[in-house]
Amino acid sequence: MTIYNMTKIAVVECPRDAWQGLKDFIPTKEKVSHIKSLAKCGFHTIDAGSFVSPRAMPQMADAKELFGAIESIRCETETKFLSIIASEGGAKRASEFDFIDAWGYPFSVSEEFQLRNSRKNIQNGLEDLKRVKEIADKQGVELVVYLSMAFGNPYGEQYHHDIVYERLVMAQDAGADLISLSDTTGEGTTEKVIELCRMMSKVASVPWGAHMHSTYDDAMIKTKAAISAGCTRIDTALKGFGGCPFASNALIGNMPTEKVLTAIEGLEGYTHQLDPLEIESAYNSALNVFGGKH
Repeated sequence: MTIYNMTKIAVVECPRDAWQGLKDFIPTKEKVSHIKSLAKCGFHTIDAGSFVSPRAMPQMADAKELFGAIESIRCETETKFLSIIASEGGAKRASEFDFIDAWGYPFSVSEEFQLRNSRKNIQNGLEDLKRVKEIADKQGVELVVYLSMAFGNPYGEQYHHDIVYERLVMAQDAGADLISLSDTTGEGTTEKVIELCRMMSKVASVPWGAHMHSTYDDAMIKTKAAISAGCTRIDTALKGFGGCPFASNALIGNMPTEKVLTAIEGLEGYTHQLDPLEIESAYNSALNVFGGKH
């Protein structure tokens, strides 16, 4: 099988998720330098930052300065840039930057998490999503809806695939261009990953992917499970930094990029487009930026 006949897995690197929960503020220059190293690797998309309240997320207080500094990087790479938009106000702030290719909006399967994360219930969150979609269309950006708590929740709330499906339909009807199944608190077992990805393969009417969390050693298993069930877009973070501040297991974090790439390379018929030498350089950059802070 030639590379031209292989299915390419879109790998989305998430430095934003790696540093957003850190207590010690990372200087903007260090963030920009790390993003520059990532932009050379060949990632499909880089989730670079978020436009949220600095009181709620102090690490994101420099979002305007960060995106202003990385605008020139977008001209030098085919990699897309994504920012998280938690509200209509965040969308308006992000609109200042024409080079941003996609906005990510978190929309929860769990009512409790929706309230905790946005102070909105599901219905109010849906109305906000629709307003964000209107702004996104005017801006010409792709709207990625992250279905938070897609693999379960720690609150004792009822959970079933039918609820995930209901949220999927809501998001699609609101105009989502892409859906990402998000494991917010590390609830996603390999079995759940397979079941949900199979469901998405059958019922999703827009492209979709997965933002999973795992222990370092389980990442390859979950990657292979997701891909075998139809997933072709996976979010990662080098060395698995960040990702799961509310997880009961402290060892759970983002899907380690290096493990995900190894898993893809071990699957017949699948490939990625990342440069191994540049990945090594970016890995060292991640160690310098995050190593002593996690």
